[in-house]
Amino acid sequence: MPATTARPPTLPRALLLGCRAGLLVFLVLYTLCALLNMQLGYQGNESRIVTDWVWTEWRSVVLWQVARLLAAYCVVGLGLGALLGAGLWAAERGRRAVFWGSGLGCLVVEGMLVLGDMAHHPHVYAATLYGRSEVTAALLRGVSGTQPSGWYTAALVLPVLSVLAVVTRWLVMAPRWRSVMGGMAVAAVVVGFTGLGLARTRGAETSASPRPNLLILASDGLRPDHLSGNGYSRATSPNIDRLMAEGTRFDDTVVQVPRTAPSWTTLLTSQWAGEHPVVHTLVGPEAREAKLTTLATVLAEQGYRTAVVADYAGDHFSRFEYGFHQVSAPDFRFPDLVRQRMLIMNVALLPWTSLAPGLFPERGQFPELTDPAPLRARVRRTLAGLPEDAPFALVVFASSTHFPYAAPWPQEGRFVERGYRGPWRFGATPRMEVDPQAPTITPQDVAALGANYDAGVRTFDSLVGSLRQDLERRGRWDDTLVVLVSDHGEHLEDAGLGLGHGDHLWGRAALRIPFVVRLPGQVAQGRAVTQRARSLDVAPTLLELLGVSAPESFRGRSLASLVKPGPEPRPLPDLPALIETDLWFSDRDGQPYQTVRVPYPWIYETATVEPDTGEISLKPEWEGTVLRARHRGLYLGRWKLLELPTPDGVVLQLFDVVTDPEEKRDVAGDFPNVVTAMRAKLAAELPDASGEARSPVIH
Repeated sequence: MPATTARPPTLPRALLLGCRAGLLVFLVLYTLCALLNMQLGYQGNESRIVTDWVWTEWRSVVLWQVARLLAAYCVVGLGLGALLGAGLWAAERGRRAVFWGSGLGCLVVEGMLVLGDMAHHPHVYAATLYGRSEVTAALLRGVSGTQPSGWYTAALVLPVLSVLAVVTRWLVMAPRWRSVMGGMAVAAVVVGFTGLGLARTRGAETSASPRPNLLILASDGLRPDHLSGNGYSRATSPNIDRLMAEGTRFDDTVVQVPRTAPSWTTLLTSQWAGEHPVVHTLVGPEAREAKLTTLATVLAEQGYRTAVVADYAGDHFSRFEYGFHQVSAPDFRFPDLVRQRMLIMNVALLPWTSLAPGLFPERGQFPELTDPAPLRARVRRTLAGLPEDAPFALVVFASSTHFPYAAPWPQEGRFVERGYRGPWRFGATPRMEVDPQAPTITPQDVAALGANYDAGVRTFDSLVGSLRQDLERRGRWDDTLVVLVSDHGEHLEDAGLGLGHGDHLWGRAALRIPFVVRLPGQVAQGRAVTQRARSLDVAPTLLELLGVSAPESFRGRSLASLVKPGPEPRPLPDLPALIETDLWFSDRDGQPYQTVRVPYPWIYETATVEPDTGEISLKPEWEGTVLRARHRGLYLGRWKLLELPTPDGVVLQLFDVVTDPEEKRDVAGDFPNVVTAMRAKLAAELPDASGEARSPVIH
């Protein structure tokens, strides 16, 4: 019996043994992931209400995703097991050695791949592992910062050795294959050099279009005060700093609604939310399907080829009718969220999905995965496909500065204090509910959060530099109007005003965005405009710089006169800058704004999933309450006014942003005439959507 067991198997038998071993290993891994990670939350927010509802109403989505995951585990196990089994056959090992060696080899390859993917994108694994135990947390901290390629190389050792062993045995057994293999090697070298030459030839192509192109570079939640060119202490933005030095920057640009979809719609339509239909994040089908006059539609009428390329946070580009010719952006439908959460729980499968992203596209929609590399590749494909005889208008929207601030290697952890072991080592997301067992936030936690955010800024900055190089190679950089903007800023617990954006209007962090323009000969170099700008003014400004008239529907004004080369221009008259909150997702997050608001339930009760589209939208019966409850206000000159509706009336607050730029002291009681005048300006700019009179309560 021992002699029989030690006898080497035939190749088919070795393949079968390897397949069995690989299948067994990966089915065990699937079972462990399913048993240990049976929660269905989103960015750490979980609700039994949603979990039960998913299992009852969306069972078909769940079961189909289970089938896809199981199939993927089986395919990987069978393929890897067969490869390793073939290698052991070539090494003339016995049957037991083939079976157990294949199984052990699968575990080794799997472990190295997981560690490599973990080193590259630790935030993806932190979503499941960081809070599970100190062992898994220590593993994440230890792997973070290591070179991913080292782990990937280790993962390739056994498969490569298996291939070499099989090829060697074939060559020994059949000498005639030697000449065939040599010919294939020569052909591969020729094809490789030919492809390289073609790539270089294509890269040298230029356009003869006489009109300037437009390139808008944006990152979700990008704070201008975290750019090193604006005086920030960390070296976060060398490429953006260079862009600012070559163009003109606006130092005080205010958005209306500091949430992505309403803010981008205001930026593109040059209309206030309320004039355009995207009044909050979860609008219904009528608003989503409304035809909008936007920067994209105006430029398309002038012969521009328009496109937008976005990652995780750019789903609104695929949901709203902005009028771009090409849209490469993710969806944000409830079934997609279910598939995302089920995939991210399968830690053992995650590295394999990165090798074949087309099979599990939901991986590219992870909030915890904001690697700009896939975005950069899609931008390059989009640029390559644009016609050479027409100017282009391209929007590139990244998400690396959106929570949970998940920068990939090599920026991940770059600015985090060495030895930090707290809860925000891998970023954070606003909580829907206060966790009574959570430890008190410490200054070290806040510092780690800012460090993760700054790594995201540096990641986006690298994307800016890479796209610049692409356009320079194409000879298109200096005939392109390059614009840097964002949709809103971000609260980072650094001023005691919470985390995230869109919930309140206190402070500057969430309401300010960078606004930089560069076009040689048309835009002054190194100029800083101190006059307040509004996101409403971005589209009219860009159109004038491109020599295109703005449509009558645009409410903003062009600021092009402030960026023209030559003597420093005179400032324009101040105009009101409206500010408003979005809808509130929670009524139990413990944040300060909860004490000054009109109450309504959290999103699990006020929102619904449209059965025909899978879109998440606000229930119609809550629309009026949400609009009446929102905080509103405006900046005008040196003043900032806030109107905060409560069940007992409207709380009015006034800040002098010249003498108190951090907006720490409410002076509404000291300047009642200013309050009255500012309220009149606010009502004239955009009347109250509720149509109801509100009695003020000055605090």
